[in-house]
Amino acid sequence: MDDIDREILTLLQADATTPSAEMAEQLGLSSATLWRRIKSLEAVGILRGRVALADPGKCGLGTAVLIGVTLKDHSPERRAAFERMVSTTPQIMECQSVSGPHDYRLMVRVSTIAAYEAFLMNRILDHPEVASAETSFVLREIKYTTALPL
Repeated sequence: MDDIDREILTLLQADATTPSAEMAEQLGLSSATLWRRIKSLEAVGILRGRVALADPGKCGLGTAVLIGVTLKDHSPERRAAFERMVSTTPQIMECQSVSGPHDYRLMVRVSTIAAYEAFLMNRILDHPEVASAETSFVLREIKYTTALPL
């Protein structure tokens, strides 16, 4: 990845809907060169996709929750079972395996605290691999970005 690729990624992360002709002009490239570079970034997996970002609050999912999850045991089978559940649960926006007192950190979006309680009881704590979960409610989002600092 060279400096031009970084500039392309920076522009795409800022606004992936920018017309390619406009982006090519900003970068001093031909449209064909820009297209080839974008395709190359996709082919090697640097550029994984282009999406539209929806406002969670305006979509009725204004309650953001961070959950620290501890598993009953750390066998590969139990971790895989938990991770399968995570990957198929739309309310879970992010999941990281972490160090510290918990095994995983989840970021969950729901409509209300009552909806979160039902989610916690029926999806997280009811899961056979989960020993415990610790919840923190997001009071206010100070910064959120999907753009990498290239």
